[in-house]
Amino acid sequence: MIKNHNIFKIFAAVEISKIYSRNLSKLPGDSIESRVIAIEENIRESDTWRRLEQVCSEAGETDPAQLARDEDFWDLIARSIYEPEGPFLNLNHGSINTMPIPVIRAQEAYTRLCNELPGYWFFEGFNTHREKLRAKLAVLLRTNPEEVSIQRNTSSAMETAIFGIPISEGDEVILSKQDYPTLVYAWKQREIYDGVKLKWVDVPLPSEDDDALIQPYLKAITEKTRVIQVMEMFNWNGQIVPVEKLRDKIGNHDIALLVDGAHIPGQLPVNLEKAAYTYWGASLHKWISGPVGTGVLSVRKDWISRTKPLFGASDPRSDDIRKYENFGIHNTPKDLALHTAIDLFNLIGEENKRQRLHYLKNYALERLSEIKKVQIKTSLKPQYSCALGMFSIEDIPSEVVGHILFDQHKIYNVAPVWGGLDGVRISPNIYHSTADMDRLVEAVNKIAKA
Repeated sequence: MIKNHNIFKIFAAVEISKIYSRNLSKLPGDSIESRVIAIEENIRESDTWRRLEQVCSEAGETDPAQLARDEDFWDLIARSIYEPEGPFLNLNHGSINTMPIPVIRAQEAYTRLCNELPGYWFFEGFNTHREKLRAKLAVLLRTNPEEVSIQRNTSSAMETAIFGIPISEGDEVILSKQDYPTLVYAWKQREIYDGVKLKWVDVPLPSEDDDALIQPYLKAITEKTRVIQVMEMFNWNGQIVPVEKLRDKIGNHDIALLVDGAHIPGQLPVNLEKAAYTYWGASLHKWISGPVGTGVLSVRKDWISRTKPLFGASDPRSDDIRKYENFGIHNTPKDLALHTAIDLFNLIGEENKRQRLHYLKNYALERLSEIKKVQIKTSLKPQYSCALGMFSIEDIPSEVVGHILFDQHKIYNVAPVWGGLDGVRISPNIYHSTADMDRLVEAVNKIAKA
């Protein structure tokens, strides 16, 4: 029996280190590094990638607003990198996007490589490439790589911040009744266990008035306010909130601004260096079209040492952003496939994608608004919405409408009821066509007339 547990732990750590630090480059076949590089090169040399490059190059300098209406161009995009949907029309990309073929192939290739030497790759081999991903994410988000933490989704990112923010009993947190449920539940836990006071505000949805969107937060501020949580885009109906205007009007730099940016990357340009939010979390399996279970957390550098990690870290008071990533073994093949997803996004073009998503959503809502009894619950203006739209039918519960669309018309959607909102949410993808939106309109018209 070993009585000195500390000696045993040191011995075990040394043995594990020896196991995982072998010079695997001497193994038969290609070098370790070249195997990873080969995956990236094979994807870019594939017929699928070359077809996309050709389609995008032919679009040239076409104005994005004009390109958004070019059905032939987007049909070529669809046939180049997406698999056919089959009988169902998926209008719920707001929850999880469909992965393009190159992203699927990248994840598959990294998984197969991992499977040869799982222990090596998961504990050591992919470390350099994770740092390359951190740098690439920083470019995408226009921020410092040392403020970027690779996470699993928005909830894990935001809850890392929620449970790590240095606040105590009696401190006030302002949040809205329309905030995302998992974040609401997290704050209620802090209320129960830490005694923080939650101050709830109502945000008018939809709205095309900047002051109306930010005043509820500003009016709730007191000398005890320590945190304001705000959704940059409400997931229910796609409402965009002018968070930077809210930041400018807060004035008190001791108040942490916690921003839920779940739907922002891939829909709208991101510039976190300029925004200077205290905390910002987002998902990358939504509009960046990365693998399921990919996300990001940004913590402003001067707040990292103050914010404790959700899971144990060797130095919890460190100002190293990586302390927020100690949640066990990462599914690294999934994370590394983000390289391909981001490259695809850049190839298609940030503004081209934004304009197409906004056009398709507006195309559908404008035609739905012409149907008697249909109510539109999303702004059509680009400063207040992008890909997500919401509607309802008078006298018919939205949940019923959603079920009929799915069961009878094979149109997948979500029908949220939360925070005073009740409607059917649609969120098309760039590979959809106006004909797909016409299919939705025809189905809603039949339901409304029944």
